[in-house]
Amino acid sequence: TNFAAVLEDGGDRRTTKNDFWNTAAIEIKPLEGLSVKMDYTFNYYAQHNKNHMKSFSEYGANGVYLQEFQYTDPNYVYEYQNNDTYNAFNLVGNYEKTLGKHYFKVMVGYNQESKHVRSFYAERDNLINNDLPSMNNATGERYVGNSDDSWATRSGFARINYTFNDRYLVELNGRYDLSSKFPKNDRAVFNPSFSLGWRLSEEEWFSEPTNRFFDDLKIRASYGSQANQALGSGPSSWYAYLSTYGTGTSSYLFGGQQVRVIGPGSLVSNTVTWEKVTQWDLGLDFTILNSRLTGTFDYYQRKTTGMLGTGKLLPNILGMTEPQENASDLKTYGWELALTWNDRLENGLHYSVGFNIADAQAKITKFDNPTNSLSSHYVGEKLGEIWGYESTIFQTAEDIANAPDQSQVDGGISKIPGDIQFIDINGDGVVNNGENTLDNPGDRRIIGNSTARFNYGFNITADWKGFDLGLFFQGVGKRDRYLPNSFRWQYGSQWQVPTAYANDYWSESNRDAYFPVARFNGGTALGQNQTRYLLDGSYLRLKSLSFGYTLPETLTQKAYIQKARIYFTAENLFTIKHTPEGFDPELDNPYAYPQQRALSIGVNLTF
Repeated sequence: TNFAAVLEDGGDRRTTKNDFWNTAAIEIKPLEGLSVKMDYTFNYYAQHNKNHMKSFSEYGANGVYLQEFQYTDPNYVYEYQNNDTYNAFNLVGNYEKTLGKHYFKVMVGYNQESKHVRSFYAERDNLINNDLPSMNNATGERYVGNSDDSWATRSGFARINYTFNDRYLVELNGRYDLSSKFPKNDRAVFNPSFSLGWRLSEEEWFSEPTNRFFDDLKIRASYGSQANQALGSGPSSWYAYLSTYGTGTSSYLFGGQQVRVIGPGSLVSNTVTWEKVTQWDLGLDFTILNSRLTGTFDYYQRKTTGMLGTGKLLPNILGMTEPQENASDLKTYGWELALTWNDRLENGLHYSVGFNIADAQAKITKFDNPTNSLSSHYVGEKLGEIWGYESTIFQTAEDIANAPDQSQVDGGISKIPGDIQFIDINGDGVVNNGENTLDNPGDRRIIGNSTARFNYGFNITADWKGFDLGLFFQGVGKRDRYLPNSFRWQYGSQWQVPTAYANDYWSESNRDAYFPVARFNGGTALGQNQTRYLLDGSYLRLKSLSFGYTLPETLTQKAYIQKARIYFTAENLFTIKHTPEGFDPELDNPYAYPQQRALSIGVNLTF
């Protein structure tokens, strides 16, 4: 793949990419019930970039030369080469056997993966010919650099399944992994798991008293662990246990010249290892009413131990950031429910209605923060907590005169009617964050939580005499969102995009306004987390709709058409929400590209 773009300054940027991958696989069955499969994958990716920055002159309105445009002076040529190689090998054997009411299946496997990334770049400025992008024809400084990084994993795994009389189900799993991303003595991890199932509907003592009310009823239980080696993004996370030195050029002259310097590496922990997740789950599956209603329910708890992050908070006098350690634990608990009703009426109408809902919360159970500082995580914290102040609007000068000191949260501005007023919760006459700790948060408190709760969805399908209909809704039942900056600031920096929503600001004729009085010296009050600008982030959205009609075969076959369907589809047709126009509650990043509404009509023909 080749890509070229002409820069606005007259230079050019060219990128050449080559991506090659191939997978070879073989499967043999030497015995009845036994199969052995082996596959190998090779992926090679190469990229070459070349940038040529031309300098050009800047002129005034009267055509007089001013200077060389600062962002193109000096001119330069830059080249970058990147090579990425990935290898994966898998060997898996399966054996299954049935002996009367007993069913066995055994799987044993081996996996090995490796990745190697190399890059090189060179740059030189002050080209002697503005149109000749060659480093040999440049007189300026030379800049070169390279990187060479890799990682590898090796794993063995096995699974045993056993079923008796299609009633009792057992599954055992085990996995042993090694990763080069950790120190030699901490590279290995073993993760076992098991699950049990019992189909009560197959038991005579259960089915007869219930008069076969349950077409199928199964209870499940499982427990297991898995490990995580993804400690971050990019090659810098592949050596989390190594401290790498930095090199550069001194900012001061020694002996009349700048000298090369070597900087100390960052602090690291020599015991960095796998994150480990253990989870238990209780589940129920059922089918009733002549297979018209099916459902499943799960309740689970998950513990994540040894989460990689900042360890013990160290004094600022250290002069370096704290090392990354397996220092934190997290507990997640949640449940899931799914129901489906499927039926056909006497008039031929077939329809189906499905509904699902899930909820989960996560709480920190271990974190080295002895003072419970709110500048970091603390034990007992629910992820997504929003700490802030209670707030309202000053309506009169008398309100301002009688208010507690607010200089620590609003920048010490001289207040006027229409400014934000923060509430002195603890009654000490001063609004602040106290010691910024859990024990003394001052006038701040937990005002909301950004975690999406009660995620739900439902779909409806129907077909009758050639007509078909499909609807899919999704939503969030509970979530707190904070109003983004672009909706809050009436007057911002040159990069701030104003919104019509910010026009509802306080004035003598608009005392019930949502925003404070508009002024340039409004201090920091509007930037504080506060109850006044906390939003209800729950929503319900029609994600997709489809309606179609399939013409009778008696008509289409005359035209030698096997099937003809006319349809209409729509995506993101409408949303019931509580956020202002332009703020999509479905997006975690409010500044991301918005969801688009799409409408289409078409015809499907099968010959």
